[in-house]
Formats: sequence, structure tokens, C-alpha cells
Amino acid sequence: MKREDKKEELYQRFLKNEATSAELTTLFDWFAVVNEEELRELIVSALAQVSTTKADRTHEAHLQVLHAQINARINELNRGTVPLATQEQPSPSFRRLFSPVYKVAASLLLICGVAWLGYQEFIKTEDGSAILPGCNCATLVLPDGSNVDLKVSKDSVLRAYSGVTIHRTADGRLIYTADAHERNTAAVLNSIVTPLGGRYRISLSDGTMVVLNSGSRLDFPVGFHGDKREVRLTGEAYFEVTKDPLKPFIVTSGAGSTEVLGTKFNVSSYPEDKFISTTLLEGKVRFISARMDTAVVLKPGEQANLSSGQLSVREVNAADFMGWKDNKFIFRDAALAHIMKQLSRWYNIEVDYNSLPDRNIYANISADVPLSEVLRMLSVTSGLKFKVEGRRISVMK
Repeated sequence: MKREDKKEELYQRFLKNEATSAELTTLFDWFAVVNEEELRELIVSALAQVSTTKADRTHEAHLQVLHAQINARINELNRGTVPLATQEQPSPSFRRLFSPVYKVAASLLLICGVAWLGYQEFIKTEDGSAILPGCNCATLVLPDGSNVDLKVSKDSVLRAYSGVTIHRTADGRLIYTADAHERNTAAVLNSIVTPLGGRYRISLSDGTMVVLNSGSRLDFPVGFHGDKREVRLTGEAYFEVTKDPLKPFIVTSGAGSTEVLGTKFNVSSYPEDKFISTTLLEGKVRFISARMDTAVVLKPGEQANLSSGQLSVREVNAADFMGWKDNKFIFRDAALAHIMKQLSRWYNIEVDYNSLPDRNIYANISADVPLSEVLRMLSVTSGLKFKVEGRRISVMK
């Protein structure tokens, strides 16, 4: 068995309280050489392996509490604000475990032991007035200005005209099918608009799949003809573009555009954010700044940012910026203000940004849970206390 596979197996046994003393010793040895990111990734991996049964959702919530508490412990140690845990005198066979790094590891065992009790207590005290997560909902805007509410999940043909069929599936997706010989479809524009607290999946007529995030709008032709495929985005969307070397796919957003032939990427262009970012997961894209008349070519794992007239490129974990499409909030050293802005769109809440401290946080949280669960995870990780008044959220002083 490979060393990494063995490490993962032992960590899974540790989470299930099945590890023997010898296995714990081995796991603690590995703690001495892994970095913080590897420890977090082990927990993220455990969360990802949980299925969607009722029992496993309870287990997942427990793991998320554990994840948040370990992150909090690591962040505090990084800042040097918490002394290393003191322990009783160990037996000779475990004496070598109690160097500083092993004391940190031992504190994780203590966290594991109390996290489940804390979660159970939280469940008992839930008052039922939770702010629920968003939904699979959007509005289809047709050329004549009429609107179709897509919230109702019903398998049906919404429209069939000019060689185009618009089909809504039972699982809540919109699929466009266009007659390749019908040339007028490129002149017919449709729009999908998601409200705050809404997301929606669309399959365009060329087979390109789009996931539209909350508070966003996508304008597109019902059929693609000519030498390019062009759509306009306001807000955020994830794209999996069907390859066509003869017809580049172009996403225009604000003062920038992203041009691809076939790839997987994310574009975020909310007007209130005052920046445009394109994050590449797979393939190759070219990001173009219209005002600066400059362009950069991105490789997988790179992100282009256009802000205040400045274009920059940085390396990122691309999957983190696309976790939202799978109903996950993934934040790595993210500013609290950025985190709360993400929550405000999904839960349709108002945030008192003046109350937020200048704090960066690590978190991996399900977006399928009530807001109270998310705030609890953030509180455990950061030590902050949140105040909820109706749909307004602030940080208590």
C-alpha cells in the first residue's frame, strides 16, 4: 500500500475511533511531517466521502464541526496566541509522543472526543426559525419579454419555435436543442436570471453546460451560427464548454471577456464586487481586458483578476472557486467579508459589513444546511459570535 493511501486509511480509522495505540502512534508520526494543508485535506476528503443518507448527513455535520475546530486550533497556533496543550505524564511507551508537535496532535484527539457532544447539544437547542439555503430556481426571459418561472421541477417542453426546443427536465435543468440547419436561431436571444438564493443549470444548444450562481444573469442565443459562440454574463457561472475548434466560445462580462475552445472554468463578475475573475480548472483560456486592450492565457490552476484597471494572474486551487456549484463553501485563508458576501447571495440575507473584523478564515462547509449551521462552523473556527436579527447578520463586539 502506498504511503499516502496508508495515511488516509489510518486517518479514517482515527475519525471512527477504531485506531489502535500503534496506529495512533504511526498517525502522530505523520503529523510531525505533514503541513497544515495536508491535515485540512484529509478532513476535506473525509467530508467528501460521506453519502447523502439521513444518518450520514448527521455524520457529515459532526465531521464539519471537527473540521472547523481543527482549523481553529491550527489558526491559533499559527498566530502564536494559544500555548501548546499540557498533558499528564505519559507512559514510557508513549513518552516520545509529547514533543510540541505531538501535543498539537493529542489536542486533536480531545477535539474529536467533544465535537460530537457539542453537535448533539446544538441539535437539541435549534429553535426551528432557521434561514434555509437557496433553491434550484430561476426565471427564463423570452424575446417578447415574457417570463417563465423555472422553480417548478416538472418535465416539460417549454417552447418549440424557429427550429429550437426548450426542454425542462424533472431534476430542474433547462436544455436547448437547435436544428443545425436553422440559421435564424442565432438572432433569437434568451436570458436566464437567478434570484438571490437561487442557482440553475442550463445546457446550451451546442452542448455547453452552464451552472448559474445566485443573483446572476446569462444572455445567450438559442442557437450558435457563424464563426463564434458568444454569451454575456452578469454575476457568476461555471462553464463546461463543448469543444469546437472552428467556433471559439466567448464569455463577455463587464470590461473583460474569456475566450475558449473547450474547457472547464469559472467566471465571477458581480457589479458590486468591482472585479472580474476567471479561474481555470481544465484546458486553456484567454482572458481579455477590453479597456486595457491586453490579454493573458491561463493554464489549469490559474486565475486572472481584473480590478481597478489592473490585470493580474495567480496560482490557485481552482476547485475551491467552483465548490459552490456542488453546494459547498470552500474558503482557504479567505477574508471574512468575502465569506459573508458569498453567504448573503445564497441565503438572501443582509450583512452588516461594518461589524466585521479584519479576519481570514479556513472553512469547508455544506451549502445544503440552514444558515445557523454555517454560522456555527464559522464561530467555532474564528471565535467570533454572530447576531441574527430577522435576515440581518452582524458580528457581536
